[in-house]
Amino acid sequence: MTLTEKFISDAVRIDFGGEILYGSDQVFDTHPVRFPTVEFILKATDVLVEIADRIRFDKGYPPVYPRADGMDYDADGFYNFYIGISKLPGDGQACRADKCISFVVINSDSCDNEDMYSIELSESDQEIARGVLDRQCRRYLGKSCEELLAEAESAMQEDVSDQNNVPEDIPAEHIGGIIT
Repeated sequence: MTLTEKFISDAVRIDFGGEILYGSDQVFDTHPVRFPTVEFILKATDVLVEIADRIRFDKGYPPVYPRADGMDYDADGFYNFYIGISKLPGDGQACRADKCISFVVINSDSCDNEDMYSIELSESDQEIARGVLDRQCRRYLGKSCEELLAEAESAMQEDVSDQNNVPEDIPAEHIGGIIT
C-alpha cells in the first residue's frame, strides 16, 4: 500500500447511517445521454476536515476545527462531505469515482454558510477512492459499487418509462402542454 492509498483509505469513510442517494446524470446538452450515479455521505474524518478548513482559510474564512496556533474558529460550524460513483454509458465502461470530494459548510456564522466546495482528486486518487468505496460497500452492504450502480440504472430506467407512459384519457393536444 502506498502513502496515498493509506491517506485516502483513512480519509474516505462512508457514513452508512446516512442515506445512499441513487440517481442519474447526463452528458451533452443537445442530445442528452443519461447514466446512473450513486452518491455517498462521508464521515467528517480529521483529514477531510483539516483539508476543508485549509481550503476555506485560504479564502479568508475561519476554520471549524480548533488549531494548535490558537486561531479563532467557528465552534458551531461543521461540514457535510459527499462523493459519488458513476458508470458512463457504453460497453466496457467501468465504475468510477467522482473527480472530487464535495463539502458543504453547515451552521457557520461565516457568509459562506451553505456554500459548496470541492477537494479535487487526480485520476489515480479517483481509482483509489473507488476501491475504498467498493470495499466498504461490500463489507457493510454486501454489495459492490457495480451492483449499486445497477440498482441506480434500474431505477433510472423505471423513471424514463414512467415519464413515457401517458394516461389514455388525456387528449393528444394536451400532452406536453398545460392543462387548465
